[in-house]
Amino acid sequence: MIKKGKLLNFTSIFRFGYPFHTNATLIKLEESNLMKTNTVKFFDVEIGDKSEIILTYKLNKKDIVYGLGENLGGLNKRGKKYRLFANDDPLHTPEKEALYGSHPFLIIDGKKSFGFFIDYPSEILFDIGFTDFDTLKITILKAEFDLYIFDSENKKDIIKEYLQLTGTPYIPPKWAFGFQQSRWSYYDSKAVQEVANSFRKKDIPCDAIYLDIDYMDSYKVFTVDDKKFPDFTNLVSQLKEDGFKLIPIIDPGVKVEEGYDIYEEGKDKGYFCKKQDGTDFIGTVWPGQTNFPDFINPEVRKWWGNLYKKIVDCGVEGFWNDMNEPAIFFTPDGLSGFKEEYEKIKDNPNVGFDFFKIKDKVLGISNRGEDYKNFYHNANGKKICHYDLHNLYGFNMCLATSEGFKTFQPNKRYFLLSRSSYAGLHRFCAIWMGDNQSWWEHMLGHIKMLISLNMCGFFYTGADVGGFGGNSSPEMVIRWMQLGAFTPLYRNHSALGTRQQEPYAFDSDTEDIIRNIIKFRYALIPYIYSEFMRSVIELSPFISALAFNFSDDTSKNIEDQFMFGSSLMVCPIYTPNTRGRFVYLPDVKWLKWNVSKYDERKFKVFNKGSYFIDTKLDEIPVFLKENTLILMGKPSNYVGEKETKELSVIGFVTDRASFSYYDDDGISNSYNDGKFSTINIIVEKKDDKYKIHAKVEETDNFKTKIKKLKFEIYDDKGNIFIKSIDLK
Repeated sequence: MIKKGKLLNFTSIFRFGYPFHTNATLIKLEESNLMKTNTVKFFDVEIGDKSEIILTYKLNKKDIVYGLGENLGGLNKRGKKYRLFANDDPLHTPEKEALYGSHPFLIIDGKKSFGFFIDYPSEILFDIGFTDFDTLKITILKAEFDLYIFDSENKKDIIKEYLQLTGTPYIPPKWAFGFQQSRWSYYDSKAVQEVANSFRKKDIPCDAIYLDIDYMDSYKVFTVDDKKFPDFTNLVSQLKEDGFKLIPIIDPGVKVEEGYDIYEEGKDKGYFCKKQDGTDFIGTVWPGQTNFPDFINPEVRKWWGNLYKKIVDCGVEGFWNDMNEPAIFFTPDGLSGFKEEYEKIKDNPNVGFDFFKIKDKVLGISNRGEDYKNFYHNANGKKICHYDLHNLYGFNMCLATSEGFKTFQPNKRYFLLSRSSYAGLHRFCAIWMGDNQSWWEHMLGHIKMLISLNMCGFFYTGADVGGFGGNSSPEMVIRWMQLGAFTPLYRNHSALGTRQQEPYAFDSDTEDIIRNIIKFRYALIPYIYSEFMRSVIELSPFISALAFNFSDDTSKNIEDQFMFGSSLMVCPIYTPNTRGRFVYLPDVKWLKWNVSKYDERKFKVFNKGSYFIDTKLDEIPVFLKENTLILMGKPSNYVGEKETKELSVIGFVTDRASFSYYDDDGISNSYNDGKFSTINIIVEKKDDKYKIHAKVEETDNFKTKIKKLKFEIYDDKGNIFIKSIDLK
């Protein structure tokens, strides 16, 4: 049975059956507002052999398919199969079909343009021109889902309406736009303090240090190992005095151990996921045998969210939720199956085929579909198989965390990262791109995922700079740090047993280059924060593809350049031993800046077209769009260390440019109540002369601290106009 309805400006809903309410959307239509229908706009609908629903759409030869958020493949998703089923897979090789999240929002851009979102919490299969180049085929396992269709030709309008449906993107505290350092693991208090001291001693800005799983007592969640961290509260306090936030990891698995208070409470209150027979489901993860909280249950979410308070009371201001697909190393059933296979062949092996049988059995023992089908949730008193709700597990874990924060610090912004995610999680949480590798190919993947995730509302996101697994060369870390300077989440993270890749872990020349690029990032925060807030208010991606900003055909084929806010186009170097790259400059004139240091600005004007740009190892090519402005301050050791009273306004103006500098306290949610200030800047060129307007808008609740603006305005011949103005 299919029903349809209308909502917003150009959005239609097609409801199949009686879907589980995922909380992905904020706008709900009652059944009484829906009408029966036999057709779905744009799609042919058929029922498969196992009662699955198959949607097909005939693609035009030139159609481009954008979307799917966190996933592999090109920015244009044609030519590949995708499986949206949250999966803990540390090797992101090209053939992989699934990563950690499910973001079933896509835009078809071509002869007929439209967008669509499938709100379904289990497995969805996309064949986007893989089997048949001209066919998009979508398989949904059960006829219980909502299909939203956004019937508009304008890609940004589609994204805006999608975000009106699913919610306003998460806004982190302002310090989260600073640099962050992580590793598995900074093993004890001494190691953490050494990292902090090294950053300050070496004059490298940093705002946060992460704690991976080794800070816990025997990997038991919400515990701290008293031997390795004998005075945890004092450590957090000392780090704060020096401008660092400490960010601990939290996993969902609760160790099965008598006397462990969280396990005992969860068991006594029936808070863990159950097997068919009503006993607690057991899987093995870091602590050994673990139970998994039933986050679908609101009562369990309330319990779990309040558990964070114990660590927050130590002064901690943020967390990263990991392993929340949920990842399962193995279960007793899975291990038993492996043992049975091994026993069959151990005394008389067929060396060739039997070896691969055993190898495949070992590799398949983790995160098995069979295991996800063997435990259940309590959803409003109804028992539902986990497999049918799998993609919501990380979503609801993070919902529990955010609800907890809102309870014990209601007007303070929290910092929260998640590995697993579902559509709509962008309202209350950020994500990073998971366990990438120190491969050059993953830098390019970083760029494409940045754009796709911003499409889906995850404005604050990023990848593990330098790569998580494997050993990174100094050159790779330099190039990745340059790319990371233009992503909202700027975090260097590496795995146990790999080469150290902190900014100071290499030779002195590498250290100098990285120091300068991090300082540039801090100097650019006035622009970044202003543009990020504008993007959130306007529901327009903070990072976007050229094709989302320019209408020419060539822009549609550019996947390795992106707009960073409305003024800057970034063209990263992502291949080894490269001292330059080709760039495409669309539509207007551009002012090239090979960024090396924040206070060294050598610009050159380029007309639209294609160019090879020479780029030294310590440079990243960045272009300022014609008739736009950026704002820069001076770097500090950490965000908020010094009160900023003066900003530089850098512009490329041939006619008229404007920019709205935004500021608030960076900590609270009081901006929702008008506690913020803006400086609205206009630069106009008439008769080869520049006229500058700067209007301060503020309230008694929040006044701007900026006293002076220094203007550096360039014309289309590269001439510079310099002026300073004092603000009253």
